[in-house]
Amino acid sequence: MKKLDSEPHHSSDHKQQENEEEQEEPYVEQTTSKSPSPPLHSLSDSPISDDHRSLPLVAQPPVVTAHRFQVEPAVITKVDPGAEEGFVGVKEVEREREQSATSDGGNRRLRPDVSSLLRSEKVVNLNKFLLGLRIGGFFFCLVSFSVLVADRKKGWALDSFYLYKEFRYSLSVNVIGFVYSGLQICDLVKYLISRKHIVEHGLRGYFTFALDQILTYLLMSASSSAATRAYDWESNWGNDKFPFMANASVVLSFIAFVAFASASLVSGSILCRF
Repeated sequence: MKKLDSEPHHSSDHKQQENEEEQEEPYVEQTTSKSPSPPLHSLSDSPISDDHRSLPLVAQPPVVTAHRFQVEPAVITKVDPGAEEGFVGVKEVEREREQSATSDGGNRRLRPDVSSLLRSEKVVNLNKFLLGLRIGGFFFCLVSFSVLVADRKKGWALDSFYLYKEFRYSLSVNVIGFVYSGLQICDLVKYLISRKHIVEHGLRGYFTFALDQILTYLLMSASSSAATRAYDWESNWGNDKFPFMANASVVLSFIAFVAFASASLVSGSILCRF
């Protein structure tokens, strides 16, 4: 009897538990349906219980993607009309590069100036030509006054150059031209080697051009006066070794005058153009 009594009681308890579970299930479904899904980082912190032991989940770092390199497309507005389709002119590309280089906060990149390079090449070529003219003036002045100095006690009258002021004047001018040409040759050689003159001054070009002009007129004047004196001697006393050597010195002095005149033109061109 006791067993029979206990069984119905046990069944009634079991039915009561089932009813309670049925009543709780809709509540759970309702709460689970309305609650939002937990974030991924919260799942990484929640432990998993297994046999009364909790094992934490390993947190994985989030993957971050970032664009580190950004390429700015070059925009070229002008196109060479003579180029084919898809190509632009070289001048326009260079112009765009210069504009992009100067537009970055005033920081200009150093670029080789083509005009300055061409100008320096022209100056060097003119100085080389000027050096040749200086060497010519140096040589002819040297030979001219050397021949005139040797013209002493010549001919049947044993005449000498120092007895005539025209010959002394020609000798002096040729000596000055010889010394001046030697100094200019040293200066030009130093410039062609190191691109620097012996005297770096703003008035150096004006001074050189002025001296070239002065010596050019002096050589012309001295050569003319010496030629006049030699012609007068020949017309009075005839041909002789003395006027022959004097005329040779005059011819060499005229050639030196041509060299100095050409050098003055080149130095004036350098002064005016560059």
